[in-house]
Amino acid sequence: MATRLYTYGNPKTVIKQNEWLPGRFATAHGVNLNVQAVKAPSLAIEYGELVKLVSNGLDANAYSVERVAAGVTKFGVIIRTVDGQISLEDGFIERPRSNNTLSVYPLSAPNYFVVAVPIIASQSVTVGSQVYACIVSGSEGAVQATNTNSAITLTGWEFASKPYKPTSSATEVVLIKKTV
Repeated sequence: MATRLYTYGNPKTVIKQNEWLPGRFATAHGVNLNVQAVKAPSLAIEYGELVKLVSNGLDANAYSVERVAAGVTKFGVIIRTVDGQISLEDGFIERPRSNNTLSVYPLSAPNYFVVAVPIIASQSVTVGSQVYACIVSGSEGAVQATNTNSAITLTGWEFASKPYKPTSSATEVVLIKKTV
């Protein structure tokens, strides 16, 4: 199944510092303040994708995730884990396995971690500027730098880097962080 938001290329021959794959923390290594979430098996979610968090009954520590759509107010980011990788020869893990529990970083979490997320192509980003979640069909879950009718403001979040390409593909990733 092809990816929607980020196309993985080959690893770079020279890896640059702070060029993280989507869904990786750029800060807080070894700290796990994520929550568990489940999704419909037919929903193909990617690492780094912004998702809608839906509480499951009385337990606020477990969520269902859905695609970002107009009116969403509770967001999370799918965090990269090693689920599904059988051996090192498998290359990049592009998305969580269909029937596994997901690791989600709620954007309402009381911390200021920096996380890598896919960004819509050809965005002019200023570090420190407002982040918007795209809701255009096929691109929902990526971030963008402009507020249009096809975006939702991620209140309290800003860009922490310019867009970059962590692999040989043309698609880009950007770091976002909570506003202090």
